[in-house]
Amino acid sequence: MRAALPVVLLLAAAPAWAAATKVAEDGGTAFYIDPATVTAGGYVRRAPVVQDYAQPESGGVRSRQVLYEVDCAAERLRSVAVSEHDEPMAQGTRLGSVERTSDWIYVASRTGSSLPPRTPYRPIVRFVCAR
Repeated sequence: MRAALPVVLLLAAAPAWAAATKVAEDGGTAFYIDPATVTAGGYVRRAPVVQDYAQPESGGVRSRQVLYEVDCAAERLRSVAVSEHDEPMAQGTRLGSVERTSDWIYVASRTGSSLPPRTPYRPIVRFVCAR
């Protein structure tokens, strides 16, 4: 049951993208979050983020929906589930999905940080933690 929760959250959030806010853009990729889909639980929150591509990726992928856990106290995030879609804004046919928790990515300015200054992760964390 617990393993199915990320997929259920991803599927439940899909119809709500009409209210999505663009929080970042990196090259040909725009990142959107619907504020209504951010779940609060103390310092750790969950938020599905749509990555919308200007040009199709390999395999016909036009968008990805990534469910992130965001640790607001430590200014870090990690992905817990990803689905790929053949249409923009995580619509159309789901081409694939995976549930896998990634390592934490620290977004705060830290000595030795390997993140570029304009990474989309910083605005994602700021947007989610402001909710």
